[in-house]
Amino acid sequence: MNFSSRYALVAALGVAVAAMGPGAPAFAAKKKEDASANAPKLGDAVRKPLALADAAIKQKDVAGAEAALASARSVAQTPDEKYVVAQFGLNVAQLSGDQAKLAAALDETIATGEAAQRLSQVDRQKFYWYQGQFAYQAKNYAKAEAATSAAIAAGSPEQEAYAILADAQSRNGKPALAVATLQKVIDMKAAAGQPVPSEWYGRGADIASRGKLPNEFLKITTSWLSAYPVKQNWHDSLFIYRQMAALSGDPDLDLLRLARVAGVLPLSAGSNYTDYALAVYLRFPAEGVDVLNEGVAAGKLNPATSQNTREILALSKPKIAADKASIPGAVTAANGSKATYKSVLTTGDLIYGFKDFAKAAEMYKLALTKPGADLGQGNFRLGLALAQAGNKEGAKAAFNAVTTGPYVALASYAKVWVEHPATS
Repeated sequence: MNFSSRYALVAALGVAVAAMGPGAPAFAAKKKEDASANAPKLGDAVRKPLALADAAIKQKDVAGAEAALASARSVAQTPDEKYVVAQFGLNVAQLSGDQAKLAAALDETIATGEAAQRLSQVDRQKFYWYQGQFAYQAKNYAKAEAATSAAIAAGSPEQEAYAILADAQSRNGKPALAVATLQKVIDMKAAAGQPVPSEWYGRGADIASRGKLPNEFLKITTSWLSAYPVKQNWHDSLFIYRQMAALSGDPDLDLLRLARVAGVLPLSAGSNYTDYALAVYLRFPAEGVDVLNEGVAAGKLNPATSQNTREILALSKPKIAADKASIPGAVTAANGSKATYKSVLTTGDLIYGFKDFAKAAEMYKLALTKPGADLGQGNFRLGLALAQAGNKEGAKAAFNAVTTGPYVALASYAKVWVEHPATS
């Protein structure tokens, strides 16, 4: 994340402090007091050293100003007096150019301003915002979290406030809270039709991943992919989720199928191609051969050096013709009285492997009518086939029908893919 430089912070604080008038003639003589009934009430004992501090500040005499302020601080009694001394301290720290002094002076201004009940909403927005940034830069993440939370509560308009708060929360060991913070502002901005930086989604995904929070990861990455559906984001979201959720068996295969149709397998390791092929080649050799050929074409696999690739291709290629010839009989059996969910689903998968997606969808629909049908698995595969057959609305309806089990997450990603295909 990019933060304002120290000099930008100093300049911004200078504007805020000047507005409070710590160097104004009001502190030099009683007769020139601010006529406002709400002006700070100062005694003579503190006015004199403050006048000296004011003169030193105008002469850019940091040492003289600090000495005068030390005297003023020693005699300041009331909340108002302590607050005004702190304001002067902020100006002196600004003049010194010392960030540590500026951070300390800001802390004193906030503490005394709150005690004197002198901080306006705008003051809180600015002061807590910069306090949070100073703390963050100093790696004091607990303080950064508290200060940035206060700035947000005061209505800070700073665009990075939520991002910094989330990062501080994450570094404080609160990953779920951090992701919720980012998701909140993302949802708010989306509702208002405002863009959200891609980095915010990416940071939220990283926090959720490191915190082992698959549900939070799913939510923020589907939002990310809707807004920024580039191939790298698709690849990272799917394969990090795969690892987080420790997918295996059919759900793992179907995530790989989604990654393939989304066009992001070429961005992944060659092992993902072989994982895919190993899951299908014994039952659906055409699909296994196609996947491995794609891996070879993408430069991810080399039959000369990959034993799995070489052996699967050698075993599967001779079976493809017979498998294709078996399709009419398999379809007839699928429509017979003895067909089961599994047998009809297998027929759909066989046809899917030959890329006849419309016919595969028919089989998946039929499978879903059978007793004991796995509605999550069946509807996911139906949606994947319909989408590739060009039936976008039918695909979305199928994915929406996935409501329980491990396929819910896959369907969530697939729904986004239908609306926001991966772009380069």
